Amino acid sequence: MWRHVGIMRNGKELSAAIAFLENMKLPLSEHPGRHDYELANLHTLASLMARSALAREESRGAHYRMDYPDHDDKKFLKHSIVKPEGVRFVG
Repeated sequence: MWRHVGIMRNGKELSAAIAFLENMKLPLSEHPGRHDYELANLHTLASLMARSALAREESRGAHYRMDYPDHDDKKFLKHSIVKPEGVRFVG
């Protein structure tokens, strides 16, 4: 996550991170415990972060898209909503 979805980002590395996360096999336990749920939650969070970062084609705050170095307030000065079918911006 730090290498591909960190502060300095680009679409190619974000796409690679998303593909890696989608192909990642989380261990299945017969009797899941706290560690199993925490790992699943971290995986979900990582996926949401990477997908949101890929959808936001601009640089904002401390997060810099090398392939989109400028702000685009007209398109992205909004909240992100992430659903299984994709990311959309509202507000």
